[in-house]
Amino acid sequence: MARTQGACDRHFFTGSSWESQTSKICCDCCTLGLKTASLGLSCELPGLQLERQCSSTAKTCCEEPSNTKPAVGVVSTRPPETTTSCKDANCSQLCVGAGECTCHEGFKLKRDGVTCEDVNECQTGSHNCSSESVCVNTEGSFHCWFSCHPGFTLTDEITCKDIDECEFGIHNCEQNSVCINTAGSFHCQPKNSCGEGYTLDATGRCIDFDECLITKVCGNHVCVNVVGSYRCKCRAGFSFNNVTGHCEDINECRHHARLLCSHACENTEGSYRCSCIPGFTLAHDGRNCDDINECLAGMHNCGDGQVCVNTEGSFHCQRLVRCDPGYQLTDSNSCQDIDECVLGTHNCGANFVCINTPGSFHCNTVSCPRGYHLSADGTRCEDVDECQTSEMCGGHVCINLEGSFRCECRTGFMFNTISKLCEDINECTHYPGRLCAHKCENTEGSFRCSCSTGFTLTRDGRDCEDVDECENKPCSQECTNVYGSYQCYCHRGYQLSDNDGITCEDINECALPGVCSHNCINTPGGFNCTCPPGGYTLSPDGRTCQDVDECAAETHTCSASEICFNLQGGHRCFNFECPTNFRQATSGSTGNASAVLRCVKSCRLLDLECSHNPTHIITFTVISLPTSQHLKEPEVIALLRTATAVKPANLPDQPDVIFEILDSDEQNSFDVIKDSQDGLIVGLICQVKPILGPKELMLSVVIKYVQLGDVYQQNIMNIHILV
Repeated sequence: MARTQGACDRHFFTGSSWESQTSKICCDCCTLGLKTASLGLSCELPGLQLERQCSSTAKTCCEEPSNTKPAVGVVSTRPPETTTSCKDANCSQLCVGAGECTCHEGFKLKRDGVTCEDVNECQTGSHNCSSESVCVNTEGSFHCWFSCHPGFTLTDEITCKDIDECEFGIHNCEQNSVCINTAGSFHCQPKNSCGEGYTLDATGRCIDFDECLITKVCGNHVCVNVVGSYRCKCRAGFSFNNVTGHCEDINECRHHARLLCSHACENTEGSYRCSCIPGFTLAHDGRNCDDINECLAGMHNCGDGQVCVNTEGSFHCQRLVRCDPGYQLTDSNSCQDIDECVLGTHNCGANFVCINTPGSFHCNTVSCPRGYHLSADGTRCEDVDECQTSEMCGGHVCINLEGSFRCECRTGFMFNTISKLCEDINECTHYPGRLCAHKCENTEGSFRCSCSTGFTLTRDGRDCEDVDECENKPCSQECTNVYGSYQCYCHRGYQLSDNDGITCEDINECALPGVCSHNCINTPGGFNCTCPPGGYTLSPDGRTCQDVDECAAETHTCSASEICFNLQGGHRCFNFECPTNFRQATSGSTGNASAVLRCVKSCRLLDLECSHNPTHIITFTVISLPTSQHLKEPEVIALLRTATAVKPANLPDQPDVIFEILDSDEQNSFDVIKDSQDGLIVGLICQVKPILGPKELMLSVVIKYVQLGDVYQQNIMNIHILV
């Protein structure tokens, strides 16, 4: 950008704010190198404290200036062409006089006499940048790029601020001295004496000296005391120069000319003044320029037979036009047709109508179209006012039109251009679903909304809202409102009537199967279950009859010599006795399927027959079985345990067990299956056929212990079965 004489402050780089700032600094440093080369100075830039990257960029641009293409000022030598107005001049910026092109300040006219190009003040030396700054050309102007001396830092684009080395601790003063900041540097002052900007107080300490007490130290500006020095606070239109220590006038025209003045800007002490190019006058705001109308102000030089025409910034003289008969001259110096028919300057007689033509007129015989009638004098057609006829629009508003009429229909009606009548608008079909929430009914000139059952019309007459039918208590018990209706429901034990759907009727739970295990008594809204008297009690679920175990509760009627066996709804007393040569080992009741009497062999001395009897134990047991008509598979009713281990197949001499049924009241209804549990032989007494009760059966099963084919011991199980 700098090599092409462009302005570095343009937005020529689109990236992050950091990248944009870095690119601008690079451009400014290159501009500094180009300026150094143009002045014939050393490209090493002695005396300037530049950052390393900036110094390298400036040196590169200084040593290779041949890559730049400086702009060459061109002055137009072509005589201006003769034009009659600025309208024909096609000036790129300004036009004055009779079509002469000129440019804004900061631009110059090119050789074509109409195009303006930028003046590079930095190349022509027409800038006013100080020796501490570098001139950078901009479009129509320029600005000075400052570079601060050592000890200063640039706070903005034009202001150098002193670096206080004492405040930032970047000095090298010893402990026996004090750091005193100075403009662009610092110095170390022995602690027993004071430097510039300080004075000794009564105790011998160095204190700040208020330079603002000195008259006119800042001229007409405001003095602000700082520690060890002072600074001047400049008035509006001035800026403080840290190098000179004075307030200097700001040249507003140099930096913001295009923003301050529309034409020319002139700098003044502490301010600026705007002025205008010829053909314009300064507006009341003191900044913009208004065109001078030389024609109205009498400032033109147009002669006889000419008319003055104002232009932007100038005027031109135009030859006066003479019009033919039937035409007249307008303010724009052109000829316009005279309408003799409108002005009444024609000579058409009665029953004729005047027709205007360019520059003249002619008379036609009157023939009025429909909607018109001949005037009383017979010279023209007059409109017929159809609205004078009563009921022309059938009660609506009649509006007469030129050659016709129209009916302005009342709301809810629409004019039919064919029948010329107002017809009712069926809003319900024209706007389906948009007028009414539910139902729409057309009426004469309007419509009416209605709602479905269970809804009522709202105040707007269009929407429908749900009716809470439950407020009127239509149900015999409980009511729930639903959208557009309601629902009745009943308390527990009741159900809605199938007849009306609102009455709650008692449910006869006792009519339902399986409600109670025995007897059911229906009650309003519920039911009660009862059990047979004696032998049963109602369980906690309130439905099932639970058997009372009289044996466990010791409420039975068995004698001391009898054994109690519990049954469903009662109990039985059994009197079992051990056979001869057997004695009672255990007796009692442990449920409805347990041994109630166990007899073991007990032989008298030298009773060989008893001793040789292989039967050692006889057991009497009572079990209860439910009556059954169908039995899908054998059902185990008792378990016979032994202490004999299961015989391995490869050890035939090991003890074994054989189970046999000795006697049974129901032939083929029972069977004994040999099985094993935990490695020991067991016998499973199974019911293999259904048995219908009630009845009592006896079943005897023998358990034989054999070894090498001989029975060395056997036990007998006598089972009393209650079905």
